[in-house]
Amino acid sequence: MIGNRICAIALAAASAAICSTPSAIASSFDGNWSVVAQTTQGHCGSIQFGLAINGGRIYSAGGYYVGGYPAQLGGLVSPSGYMQASAVAGPRIAHAAGRFRRFQGSGTWAGSGPSGVCSGVWYAAPLRQTF
Repeated sequence: MIGNRICAIALAAASAAICSTPSAIASSFDGNWSVVAQTTQGHCGSIQFGLAINGGRIYSAGGYYVGGYPAQLGGLVSPSGYMQASAVAGPRIAHAAGRFRRFQGSGTWAGSGPSGVCSGVWYAAPLRQTF
């Protein structure tokens, strides 16, 4: 229990450090994305969620995940599309890396939670905007 809290605090601090790094004024990946994260090792299941990219920074698109916990997501996308992000949802912690392209994104993630250590893959697609 205490170990999970320490990990959550450390992850929150790491996310704050990542998100405070200067980023480009605009990114070709800016916008809202739909993400599916699938578990390939462990028992963490799969989840679909939204994220927003603004100026090369990754943000939570709002909402609650996994047992009603609010999710906190933060990270950066380089001008060439490479990304790193961290997420916390209650006792669950995950780190992701990968690459965004114009119409898709993909990568890997690893984390831990009440079910133990898990890892997997993620896929993203931009959400269409209606005017």
